[in-house]
Amino acid sequence: MTEKEMQLTLGKHFGIQYICIPNVLMTGEYKKDILPEIENLNPWERPSRMYEADIVYITKSDYLVEVEIKVDINDFRNDFKKKIYHSSSIVSALYYAFPEVLYKKHEDEIRERVEGIAGIITVCNYGCKIKAKAPKRKNIKALTDIEIKDFMRIGCMKWFKEW
Repeated sequence: MTEKEMQLTLGKHFGIQYICIPNVLMTGEYKKDILPEIENLNPWERPSRMYEADIVYITKSDYLVEVEIKVDINDFRNDFKKKIYHSSSIVSALYYAFPEVLYKKHEDEIRERVEGIAGIITVCNYGCKIKAKAPKRKNIKALTDIEIKDFMRIGCMKWFKEW
């Protein structure tokens, strides 16, 4: 299953209940253990804090959830080496989505790596299944009406492009 096929399957699954948007540019925080020199740089010298969320959706209670799609185990492993790690201050929970076959093959490693950090979703041709619920991040506020409208506008442009 390709990333695009997974994205469309996830969109169909979550889009029935929630506002669901693919490929959203987000702003996160630097991982200081990977990029310790960041503290010594002037603000205008620092690299971008932007990263792309594969899918985000807005819950009925107006919280933003991010889903990171992984179709390769090495891509999953490398995700933890990123300088900006899914750390947007408006994301209330993070999920990793895997093809069912990949998840079954590496279940122990995946579960161990995401425990306490993210939830797990598996995807196959007939749909999606949540294997582990994502922990809620602390001190995250519900989106404002303006933020929801901004995401909805972006979502309309993104999904329209796909079809």
